[in-house]
Amino acid sequence: MCVSAAFLALLAQGCLMPQSVDPANTRPHTIPRVDLTNLPDYLLQPFLTLDPQEQADVNPPCHCRLEILIPPIIADDPTVDVEVRIFVDYDVNVASSQVNDRVTLTGTFGSSDTPTRPFPALRLDSDKLRGPGLHVVELVIGEAAGFAATTVFPPQRAMLSNFESSTFKFVVQVLQPNTKVGSCGDPPQPAAQKKICP
Repeated sequence: MCVSAAFLALLAQGCLMPQSVDPANTRPHTIPRVDLTNLPDYLLQPFLTLDPQEQADVNPPCHCRLEILIPPIIADDPTVDVEVRIFVDYDVNVASSQVNDRVTLTGTFGSSDTPTRPFPALRLDSDKLRGPGLHVVELVIGEAAGFAATTVFPPQRAMLSNFESSTFKFVVQVLQPNTKVGSCGDPPQPAAQKKICP
């Protein structure tokens, strides 16, 4: 019995442990997305309304803008950087509609238990929304490393082959300015609208 135990101990030292042959990166890229469980009530409406400026806002020069509170972005991998590209009236055939603002939500190795990242207030005024009318605002959300070159179709929003993005859309109706006596800040105030004066 003692001989067999010593023999087994000697044999165990010479055995190799099986090694994995799987690639080191087996985690599929997750799709960052808006936390829809925390939508503010005004984003449940068919559209938001922006009353940009009225006659009482001309002197001093004030205007109103939307300050939209987008819910946190869920990114299952807390270490990746998430990029949000913001488009107004995106059209693959109109180059000027492909211009976008970008917000980067930086990943961290400090905490693995928080899959959500706060998104800063989205400020939209009449100029950014390109004047009166109905406008579609789109947030294209993906891993920053996953966006393809800006020349890949669809321009500015294409992803590399092993990445995916999500899209969050809402509609804004921009009213004609200076059609009413009073101020764009007078009650009742449209949801998310704020008056700004220099």
